[in-house]
Amino acid sequence: MVAFVNVVGGGSVKRAVGKESRRGSLVAMKAVRSLKDVDFEESVLNSDKPVLVDFYAKWCGPCKLISPLVDWAGAEYKDNLQVFKVNVDEEPEYVSKFQVNALPHLVLFEKGEDVMHVTGLVKKGKLADQLEEHIL
Repeated sequence: MVAFVNVVGGGSVKRAVGKESRRGSLVAMKAVRSLKDVDFEESVLNSDKPVLVDFYAKWCGPCKLISPLVDWAGAEYKDNLQVFKVNVDEEPEYVSKFQVNALPHLVLFEKGEDVMHVTGLVKKGKLADQLEEHIL
């Protein structure tokens, strides 16, 4: 089953949502902490572990459906993987930077490179297989 929400109308989350985006935070699973652009580079791009980033929006139904799966991945692979969530309405600069054209959108980073993109809903087994190719 694949479902997704197109959030980039004319290249702008602002236009897709119909309101001004606010400055927000990047949130880590289990240990919630705010990260600024410098911290994104340090915590995601310069991480010695692979990092899964879940790009989502609060208004996105499929994002709410995939959220427990992202939480599961963070717990299941906690020794080998870091997991973060980015609210695209609060962090719009990441939409174009990481080619987030639809939600939910998962990106796996390894040694600063994005090595896997998953757009839309994904089954647990398929996500596990894709992650394990990179983290085990």
